[in-house]
Amino acid sequence: MEKYKIGAVARLLDLPIETLRYYEGRGIVTPQKDEENGYRYYDAWDLNYLLDSICYRSYDFSLNDITRMINEDDQPSLVDRFFKREAELLHTIYIYRQKLDALVKLRQRISQAPKKLGTFEICENPAMIYQRHRIKNEFIFDDDALKLTKKWLDLMPFVNHTFLIPNYSATDLDAFSEYWWGFSQSPDEAIRNGIDISPPVEYIPTVKCIYTVFTAGGPNTFTNSLKHHVISEVFKKGYKIVGPPVGHLIVRIHEDGAFTRYFEIWVPIE
Repeated sequence: MEKYKIGAVARLLDLPIETLRYYEGRGIVTPQKDEENGYRYYDAWDLNYLLDSICYRSYDFSLNDITRMINEDDQPSLVDRFFKREAELLHTIYIYRQKLDALVKLRQRISQAPKKLGTFEICENPAMIYQRHRIKNEFIFDDDALKLTKKWLDLMPFVNHTFLIPNYSATDLDAFSEYWWGFSQSPDEAIRNGIDISPPVEYIPTVKCIYTVFTAGGPNTFTNSLKHHVISEVFKKGYKIVGPPVGHLIVRIHEDGAFTRYFEIWVPIE
């Protein structure tokens, strides 16, 4: 049977020599080693095993799986391993479909944001599950908050960067000096993702609101933009604010040589 040196096998299968040596160490192939010159020689059977390995690797089986598939698995074991990988791939497809949907929705929001500046719409806010992680510019660093924050970060990109104005007032613009930042999801998403809806996580119900989009620049411009471009307009239209305004950061961009942030906001009214 024809024998091939490791360099020839590497060229034939487009595999690094280090990978071939690693496969040998895992027992996937067992080339014969010439004790006199130290060369490794691969035969056709070794190449068949390597081709099987490349095929299985293309399905993203782990090297531990591949080692067992080549050296141990009988037909039922191999079928069972394929069933498990099939389930993993279906879950991956589901996640990527969700990511695609989220990406399309965000792209649409970014595209529409400039067109909605200065316009006001009467609508209902989406219900949200919300967790605060920052008061104005100070992040919350206690252990429980950090654990919750990590859980929310693991759910990216299916999480909104959400602000809430806790100390609202129907007549005093200066009351909008405090604001919280946090994460939010829809109730269905939060339940599906195992978010415990208990303090400090809170439920924000759907209510009648004025909705608009506004912009702010760099540091310390958020509250001024909120007061003068949104809240004052609500007062001018004769509405009473009956709950904490809530909104999302849509995007940060560079615009006309300056830093601009686009926000959407729902202001509860009656």
